[in-house]
Amino acid sequence: MSLLPDHIEAQSRRNFLKTFGTSMAGISLSGIFDGSRVFAAPASTLLNPLAPRPQHFPAKAKACIYLYLYGGPSQMDLFDYKPELQKSSGKKIKMEIRRREMRDSVLQGSKRSFAQHGRSGLWCSDALPNVANHMDKMAVIKSLYMDSFAHGSANLQMNCGRVLQGHPALGAWIAHGLGSSNADLPGFVVMLDPRGGPIPGAANWTAGYMPAAYQGTVLRAQGNPVLNLRPGGNVTMAMQGEKVDAIN
Repeated sequence: MSLLPDHIEAQSRRNFLKTFGTSMAGISLSGIFDGSRVFAAPASTLLNPLAPRPQHFPAKAKACIYLYLYGGPSQMDLFDYKPELQKSSGKKIKMEIRRREMRDSVLQGSKRSFAQHGRSGLWCSDALPNVANHMDKMAVIKSLYMDSFAHGSANLQMNCGRVLQGHPALGAWIAHGLGSSNADLPGFVVMLDPRGGPIPGAANWTAGYMPAAYQGTVLRAQGNPVLNLRPGGNVTMAMQGEKVDAIN
């Protein structure tokens, strides 16, 4: 017994395309069909926000993996060697905590050993012995600083450039500026630690005030890798197949 209503079964592929081609759904379909040359006119970025865009310079890289180590080791235990801090380690000082409140504190140097590596002479600690052999291939930036000591707002500033929520993340800006070379895959994906992500959550990979197409697509380690790709409720694969057959 068919589970589809009569008015759905009566729709042919020609009628389906004719009806949808003059509706709002046809706008989205035109962007999808553009890659298969069904329509002669190319889809604009309004129809396909992730369409590849021309670049100012020839690209040397096709992808970027951005590792955000929320809770990772301190930079002063990895690459940012502080010789004066090491000399003064254990020294007692007065330190301003907040609102000009001075308290007794103790300077604490790194427990790691540092050495210069490669022709560049970049510093690297003994925590990363294998990475130390490739320092000439790396660029270590030490000029960045945060405007907030709070973890949540500092996370946002690192990933979105602002301490307040609502601004596009770095990956969203890249997807907006370059698009995606694959029309079937997102241009910006997020892979979280199974134990949990950084605070304040999705605000770290949001599209902010830009279209939602540019926000990060979260790949989950457990359960469905990507949410909302499978029909919910009581819709079975057989029912889904009947709908596809009805318009094909």
